[in-house]
Amino acid sequence: MPRVSYSKKMDLTRRQALGIAAGAGVALAQSQLPLHASGLEHVGYTAPDAQKSAAFFGRIFDPQIFQEMMPPYRYYCRVGIGYLAFGPANNGVATMDHFCATIEDYRLEDMRAELKAQGIALNGAPGYNALTDPDGIRMQFMATPGGLLQTIIPSTRVTQDDAVCQAIGLDHIVLSVPDVDKSAQFYSKFYGQPSRSGGRAWFRIAKTQLGLQKGEAGKKAGIDHVSVRVAAYDKNRITERLKKIGVEILPSTDEKLLRFKDYNGFPFELRGDV
Repeated sequence: MPRVSYSKKMDLTRRQALGIAAGAGVALAQSQLPLHASGLEHVGYTAPDAQKSAAFFGRIFDPQIFQEMMPPYRYYCRVGIGYLAFGPANNGVATMDHFCATIEDYRLEDMRAELKAQGIALNGAPGYNALTDPDGIRMQFMATPGGLLQTIIPSTRVTQDDAVCQAIGLDHIVLSVPDVDKSAQFYSKFYGQPSRSGGRAWFRIAKTQLGLQKGEAGKKAGIDHVSVRVAAYDKNRITERLKKIGVEILPSTDEKLLRFKDYNGFPFELRGDV
């Protein structure tokens, strides 16, 4: 019998866990689209140093970070009911790799067939449930309630200090795209019709939002920034605590919004729970 490497075993285990998460809904015949989404749940990164990237956010949101059981190692930081995931960047370049929404009554194979009829392909690997939009941005789906998969275990506590702030969950994710109208047409298949504000298209997804904005000319489409809702929000207090741990604060004129650079130089936002 051929031997199976630890890496392949890990891949199969993750597929099984994702398959369980994706197939948790009751098998009914009605359309999956537009989705009955319960919110944006996590954002995935690739980074030259995945562990340090997770540890950076651990000091801000939750000192206990998590990791995969076996290599290739990915690291995770919880942000309230959501989380941030960090995998290795094989090319040495950090990227915001994908975002994920949780879905009520999610039926993976029904979704796969329905999208195929519209010329949209889900990832072909068994148990995986992601697609790539026309601009190359990856979107993943998981059954509600989501959360860290069975292959993930506690890694280490990055500090004995309290977290800088108390995260509730993701607030919004903004994508930079070449054509907002075309992208809005694509995403409306999943999340219904958007609202418009300040040149952006906004999709309300339960208590979270997905925004589309016009990207800079010649710049690759992708996730522009991520925002997290914070309880007991105090901009001045949080700003000072971030500065004490060496975080670079970015300009913002909105008192309900605090912007900073993350470990890999991406903009990140904290927003008061309103």
